[in-house]
Amino acid sequence: MKIRNRKSAMRIITDAVIAVALSAAVIITAVFIVRSSDESRKNENLRIIENGVRKAATECYAVEGFYPESIEYLKENYSLYIDENICIVHYSPVSSNIMPDIRVLAK
Repeated sequence: MKIRNRKSAMRIITDAVIAVALSAAVIITAVFIVRSSDESRKNENLRIIENGVRKAATECYAVEGFYPESIEYLKENYSLYIDENICIVHYSPVSSNIMPDIRVLAK
């Protein structure tokens, strides 16, 4: 009878360890999924901002015949809004008739 009780106790302990390990694996997987989706969302926001700057510069070129010298011109005249708390916009004009180099970087 004592041998049988030891096997039952060992079985309960083994089952408990397996349950804890599986729970930890599920929690770790969930954390990685949330972090991954957050990073994807941030990258998508940066892409949207960059496309907005390009669109404003292209609109300026179509309306006025030149690409502006600065991002401030687009903000003042083409209602461009950039949340400078989340990104840095690198706007480097080449010539008045060549699309400027535009890059958006996360802060």
